[in-house]
Amino acid sequence: MDSRSTQLKNISVTFLQWLGASAGFLFCLAISNLIVPLPKAMMDAVPASGFVPTPLAFLLNGGVNGLILVWAARRSSLKGLFMWMQLLMLLFGAQTFMTQIETAYFIQAFPLLHGNFELYQLILRGLITSTLFTLLVTWMAGGFSKKPRSNSTFMVTTDHAVKAGAWLAPIYVILYMLFGYFVAWQSQELRLFYGGPAVLNSFTAQWGLSLMQRPELPVFQYFRGFLWLLCLIPLFIGFNGRRLELVILSAFALGLLPTMQLAFANPLMPAGVSLYHFIEVSISTGIFGGLCAWFVPKIISIY
Repeated sequence: MDSRSTQLKNISVTFLQWLGASAGFLFCLAISNLIVPLPKAMMDAVPASGFVPTPLAFLLNGGVNGLILVWAARRSSLKGLFMWMQLLMLLFGAQTFMTQIETAYFIQAFPLLHGNFELYQLILRGLITSTLFTLLVTWMAGGFSKKPRSNSTFMVTTDHAVKAGAWLAPIYVILYMLFGYFVAWQSQELRLFYGGPAVLNSFTAQWGLSLMQRPELPVFQYFRGFLWLLCLIPLFIGFNGRRLELVILSAFALGLLPTMQLAFANPLMPAGVSLYHFIEVSISTGIFGGLCAWFVPKIISIY
């Protein structure tokens, strides 16, 4: 088989894997909602649509999750349970754990989560979806076959990761503050949703007020910066592509995995608030993911 035929075959297989994974994500999402259904109070509060029509929200979520996970799996040097754990840490960590710890921090803005265990059920639903979907993608990408895989291009040492994280985490805090104010906080609807002022304050005045109310916020976000990096470490360790490709994949993973579900009709926040959060978080964490991929993993072989 000549190189052109081989390339065409690889493109066709990748496309079919992406289609299968896109449908598979929605199937796994449906299973998790059947196992742990939303309570009646939440179901009654679900609006007719998110910031995009519901069918488009499903297509976007399936397509984006399928793309990122298939991409990560096809570039993984790991096999079997190790590949599955790699994908699970990326998906569950970025999509569910990191988003819900911030929900817990700002829980006063979400009355439907008060006095119940629904936040834990949100995490459980995410864990079920992530577990099933990453098993499916691992199988689809040949992770459970005996076929050998290419060696990893990168390594991550604990010492270097901690040192790099120590200065990357403050960059995350800066991105959080800048995009939080200059993107999300520009929406009056969002400001009022979080108990902020109807009239926009200046950057320094608003953050001065926020830090007086929550002096621990920079510390909380500093450790979130470390946790975002931790979600990417398994991806770095097993990746067998080039540095630029890893940067782009990491940016997409941290930018879109935590945010795509905001496109769904959301009983916890209005569509306008979801939209501004989508823009804010997808750009800021996407930049941070790219920076982590550029500075943390060390090259151990030439691709």
